[in-house]
Amino acid sequence: MADEISFGNKLMVGFLRVMVFVLIVILIAIPVLIALDLLGVLEAIGLSS
Repeated sequence: MADEISFGNKLMVGFLRVMVFVLIVILIAIPVLIALDLLGVLEAIGLSS
């Protein structure tokens, strides 16, 4: 069964896995950064104007 999967399909699945990983990282980072901003951590380390 694994021999029937073409290179294009493997490439597409790999690309989609990377995109899902990036999306999850972004969705986790947004509330974390909002919380750090509310706590004043970003200004303390010089990342916020």
